[in-house]
Amino acid sequence: MAATSSPQTEPSPTLERGSWIVLSLILLFFFAWMGKFGPSGTQSTFTWLESNWTKENNYEHGWLVVVLSGWLFWRARPGFLAEKIQPAPLGLAFVVFGVLLFVGGWRLIQPRINAVAWPFFWYGAVVYFYGWRRARHLIFPLSMMAFVITVPGFQQMTTGLQIIATKMAYFATNFLGMKTALAGNRVYDPSGNWGNWEIDEGCSGIRSVVALTLVTYVYGMIAHRKWSERLVIFAACIPIAILANAVRVTSILIVARIDVDFAKKTWHDYSGFMSFGAALSLLMVLSTVMRHGVKALRPKVKVTKVGESIPIS
Repeated sequence: MAATSSPQTEPSPTLERGSWIVLSLILLFFFAWMGKFGPSGTQSTFTWLESNWTKENNYEHGWLVVVLSGWLFWRARPGFLAEKIQPAPLGLAFVVFGVLLFVGGWRLIQPRINAVAWPFFWYGAVVYFYGWRRARHLIFPLSMMAFVITVPGFQQMTTGLQIIATKMAYFATNFLGMKTALAGNRVYDPSGNWGNWEIDEGCSGIRSVVALTLVTYVYGMIAHRKWSERLVIFAACIPIAILANAVRVTSILIVARIDVDFAKKTWHDYSGFMSFGAALSLLMVLSTVMRHGVKALRPKVKVTKVGESIPIS
């Protein structure tokens, strides 16, 4: 009689769901409840992150990234479920690395290090239970964590962008025939006819750089399949944002020569939307050329042959 092997049983969905719930609660305990950070030393990793999503830090987009990450996880769900389950014990290496990051951040009182540990925990757990092929679908959503961690020294970057915008506006106005003078982060009319303009933090373009970087990263990862194309569009977004902001500052000075009050109020408040839109449009053009070639920019005009007209007597 031939020996028969006992059929392999699939893991219980209820047991599997319960395991993930327990893992989620454990991680939330460490990241969302245990506190050691902030001025009072009582903030958890997540509450510290949320407290830094402020206008002063130019990180007002924090909650937007959280919502966007949720959508990206949901978008990755069909591809994730379509992959074959092939558990890989090596996933524990990512979990251990996450533990080391968390302990290091805890001992050094560096919540940013703790926050970086979060995606490593989840990626390692998915690799361990489901395998590499399923886990690769979560790399993009998990990488969004980088956009909610405030970068130290961001203020120094703002100062640098102020100087760049000031100098570019100064050279542009003089090139256009407007006699202007430069002093630090100020561009002014030596004759005193249309004012003394100071390029402050709000006009540095830092918000445009942050917003455009976020939009470009998400768009580039979704619209492009080749990493070479993704790297090109990522590298282009920052200089394009800086150039668009310099054009905006220059336009304010040009409008000020015509109407100072209109330039200070209306044009100053609304020109930022136009410069951001122009920068985004330029990136879309670059993306279209990389994916479809220069011919994609040609207007699609269909020429039809018109028959001869019949004279009416």
